[in-house]
Amino acid sequence: MIDVTSRLDVIRTLNILPDDEIKALTIKDAVAGSFLEFGKETFKVLSVSHYLEVKWKNFKRKKHDYLITELELFSLEKGETSFLEWEVDDELEISHTRTMPKMRELTFDGRKLTTQLLEDIAEEEEGQISYKGEVFDYSDDDSWAGLFSRTKAFDQGIPVRAYEFESAKDVCLTVETWHEESDERPDREAFISYPINPRSLRVIQVV
Repeated sequence: MIDVTSRLDVIRTLNILPDDEIKALTIKDAVAGSFLEFGKETFKVLSVSHYLEVKWKNFKRKKHDYLITELELFSLEKGETSFLEWEVDDELEISHTRTMPKMRELTFDGRKLTTQLLEDIAEEEEGQISYKGEVFDYSDDDSWAGLFSRTKAFDQGIPVRAYEFESAKDVCLTVETWHEESDERPDREAFISYPINPRSLRVIQVV
């Protein structure tokens, strides 16, 4: 159900910049309070977080820092929150996440997907996960480990592993395991994301 009051409150803060200023902006300029347009929708950036890629086995920092930036978005048209991630790997890459499958909806070889099965898939560097009839193949090259922080204070960042899977339709399924020291076993989350052409996205207001 669309929250009309929340939508109106956000719309009142929108003040679109002139076209010449918009043309000079990219997703790299977006901060909390900014507005974006893509996919025939307008979004307000609610918050910005960051992942620092680290070594898979021990979460130690690599020689060179590689960052992934995550924006929490609110859709003015749908009144829903979603997430957008961007990174620069030779070129700018952007993906949009709207669907968060429940872990019980994911299966591997007809079985519920457990943390141990995820670790086995990573060890073997291959495996398929099914979600609502769609099959996703494990991508070892795209899987990564990181430290999550809202402030780039990565020395206190939360360790996370991202197991990446991809369907034949170029849809990505990510299963994250969060490894906080106080947890006996990691929390798990799943996300379905779609690639966004950077040229199709406009930053229309910054703060």
